[in-house]
Amino acid sequence: MFEKILVATDGSEHGNRAAKVGIELGKISKGTVTAIYVADTNRTSHLPDDMLLFSIRELLLKEGKEAIKQVEKLAKDAGVNFGSNVAEGNPGSEIISYAEKTGMDIIIIGSVDAQALISSSLVVWPRK
Repeated sequence: MFEKILVATDGSEHGNRAAKVGIELGKISKGTVTAIYVADTNRTSHLPDDMLLFSIRELLLKEGKEAIKQVEKLAKDAGVNFGSNVAEGNPGSEIISYAEKTGMDIIIIGSVDAQALISSSLVVWPRK
């Protein structure tokens, strides 16, 4: 089944829903859930490299660590093996790249579309 489950999180309600689905899947399959948070540093790449940019980057990374902690607590409470990764760059590209590099079986992402019409959906992408 799914032994290596990647859950993308941003600390939002939708990210937490994805985490809960991933953890439930990990519990059923006795797999490992890995939470990934990607600080979207592409949005700041056009700004001058100064202390303000450094502060924004640090704030994004801190936010990521907090989001990861939320998922870690859920996994621990459920008795599911857990791993994590905080990355920087384009979230979509980094999530796919990490999944491919680490041989993840499935990626679970909480989703919100541009008009928030499908805000409660989950995107589940099986690797195989």
